[in-house]
Amino acid sequence: EHTQTEMSMNVKGKKISVLGMARSGVADANLLARRGAKVTVFDARTEDQLAEHKARLMPGIETRFGSIRPGADSDLIVLSPGIDIDSPDLDEAKDAGIEITGELELAFRFFKTPVIAITGTNGKSTTTQLVGDLLREAGKDVAVGGNIGTPFCDLVENPPKDYAVIEVSSFQMETARDFHPKIAAILNLTPDHLNRHKTLQHYAALKERMAANQQTGDVLVLNADDPVVAAMGAHSPAKKVFFSLSGETGDGASIDAGMIELFNVHTGREVMPVSELPQPALCQLENILAALAIADRTGVPTSAMRKTLSRFKGLEHRLEFVRTYHGIDFINDSKGTNTGALEKSLKGFDRPVVLIIGGQDKGGDFQALKTLFKQKVRHMILIGEAKQKIRHVLNGSFTYEDAGSMQEAVSLASARANEGDVVLLSPGCASFDMFRDYEDRGRQFKEIVNQLK
Repeated sequence: EHTQTEMSMNVKGKKISVLGMARSGVADANLLARRGAKVTVFDARTEDQLAEHKARLMPGIETRFGSIRPGADSDLIVLSPGIDIDSPDLDEAKDAGIEITGELELAFRFFKTPVIAITGTNGKSTTTQLVGDLLREAGKDVAVGGNIGTPFCDLVENPPKDYAVIEVSSFQMETARDFHPKIAAILNLTPDHLNRHKTLQHYAALKERMAANQQTGDVLVLNADDPVVAAMGAHSPAKKVFFSLSGETGDGASIDAGMIELFNVHTGREVMPVSELPQPALCQLENILAALAIADRTGVPTSAMRKTLSRFKGLEHRLEFVRTYHGIDFINDSKGTNTGALEKSLKGFDRPVVLIIGGQDKGGDFQALKTLFKQKVRHMILIGEAKQKIRHVLNGSFTYEDAGSMQEAVSLASARANEGDVVLLSPGCASFDMFRDYEDRGRQFKEIVNQLK
């Protein structure tokens, strides 16, 4: 199946620069050092800031702090996903003709097990985790990683027997060349990371690159409800499989008259009624259908699907149910860091929402959500740097107020919500203006909600 071999990546004695000392950078450096490369890791931060990461590097790996400019004498440069391929720090290396790759490509060149790769703007982590659970329930030996949890490079030493299920970001695709998943899934596409990718067309092209090396016999899973995604891979010889919330898809997964159904070579089977899914699953139907379409192509039986879905809890910070207080449901969707995620989350509710929104702006188009706000949102609490931009879009046509902290936001939201409403933290923005990261934001929200009395 695979074209890559260890021979194509003989790194023994080679001088390799790894840029970025976060989780994936450490994994890259250790993988290369174990194979005899002379590795230097560069990071723009200080040694004090990175002490924890440095401690995880194998002995013999060199470190350079305060810069990510590698020497022009490197044989190979490995970029962490957080570093832009267009960074001026790489100009000298590009002029010298040095190959620049990333963790995804590096791990793949050493990897022997078939790969299931999942990308999209929203829902990647939930879908990746669920595919892993479905395959394990069917008795398959799988490892889950990539952009979620364990770096792909860390899976190379002890590869699973059957599949590696990995979440892939658009940043990782910037440096992908030979990457070739056996099953690739593209979940959806809404504007995100445009501060880095500049145009939606470029961002879409990076996502579509997932299927670039797929062959006949491979599978490409696409969202039939997203017109841009549904048209992807038009020239790919891979088998196209679709998922849809709105009716039949041909081959793939869909919901019809309240029943989750699968079609494989047009033979249909029912999985289970939507009404039998646990509460956290009801906001995640699209991701569930994508995961089922993938699992079906690996031979997971219906009984294993039902068993896995009946205990579905979802991921922390992704439409996570926190508690009901005075008849109001509090939902933590702190991982909703772009307007596409916010839109998806709001569409899942059929009762009034008091929305906590805002943070560090990523160039999202809040204007496009005005109609949805009118349909779904009773009141808004604005937080963070994007407050002014959102206020400008709302233009007095919605009731809203500002909050200077998460404590104040929760307190205002619970005062404005009525019994039967939802208080939803789905900021549509990054978190770094007020919090360490989206996890810190979500945990603070949950702590404060759980202290309400």
